[in-house]
Amino acid sequence: MSKSTIYLLRIGIGLFVFLFFKLSSGHYYDWQPVTFVSLAYTVLVVLVVFEILDYTAKHLIKHYKTRLTEHKTLFKFYWGNCFVTAPVVIIASYIHTELLIPQFPCCADDWEPGLTTTIAQGLVLSWLIIMAKTFMIYFEYSRISEREKSLLQKELAQSKFESLKDQIKPHFLFNSFSVLTTIIEDDPKLAVEFVSKLSKIYRYVLDTGNQLVPLETELEYLDHYIFLLKARHGDSLIVNMELDIEADKSQIPILSMQMLIENALKHNYFSKENSLTIDIYSENNDYIVVRNNINKRSALEKPTKIGLNNINNRYQMLVNKSIDISQENGFFTVKLPLINKETVIQ
Repeated sequence: MSKSTIYLLRIGIGLFVFLFFKLSSGHYYDWQPVTFVSLAYTVLVVLVVFEILDYTAKHLIKHYKTRLTEHKTLFKFYWGNCFVTAPVVIIASYIHTELLIPQFPCCADDWEPGLTTTIAQGLVLSWLIIMAKTFMIYFEYSRISEREKSLLQKELAQSKFESLKDQIKPHFLFNSFSVLTTIIEDDPKLAVEFVSKLSKIYRYVLDTGNQLVPLETELEYLDHYIFLLKARHGDSLIVNMELDIEADKSQIPILSMQMLIENALKHNYFSKENSLTIDIYSENNDYIVVRNNINKRSALEKPTKIGLNNINNRYQMLVNKSIDISQENGFFTVKLPLINKETVIQ
């Protein structure tokens, strides 16, 4: 709001205060020259009161910037201003009633109300103005506080997402190089294709800045990832994919399915005679389901904290949802909620 608008509003409040005094005096139709002098004087006093409030508000904002919505702080502001403005109102009432009005002998005898009434009315009106100012400060800084809190939460969420994403990059690259070392001597042609697929996937991880990616894009790079795994494990790993869903209309956290497959490989023993079967399918257009048969390893390596917790944290952070994890009938199953593109603003 511009300064001119603010002062016009304050002048309007001054006029309202004057009309209050005028109506309370009973002289509704008496508009002599003294009336206009009294009007100007009343508006001037109201403007002075507002200047005092502006000064104390600056002090309040400077020293209590982080506590402007606390009731205790606003209570101090309200009563402090009541005490500060009270002498101003009393002196102004005295000047108006005892000094200004007597300068107009034709009207002084008829002037109502008296000094005591004028002071009382002036104090009540000034306290109402101070109360309005206090509420304005409260509502204004409540909105600012909520806005700042929202921005801070978004920045924190983005920071946490980047941290979770950064966990994936070195882990994924390390495992891929481990696979590459096992095939580079045995099958150079396969190793070349492996490196080509690996470069595409890692470029995808590095270049994708979005927290959520289209399901169709994720599936495309999932195929590359499965190729890398099949290059190492051959027939001991079986991946079945059957998705009856419009992949272009849904989103999913980046690399979430890849991490579930990796989690299955990490925690289960498998061989050509006892293969690990991973089924990937859709359920009611609401979930992508990743299920694998269970054949737990006898000795597990130390957890890296990259896997189910990472995926679940990202879901909770991005869309306030959780993944569904179950283990029954010899299968370990994870359901990833599908996220509609139209419901998410990046």
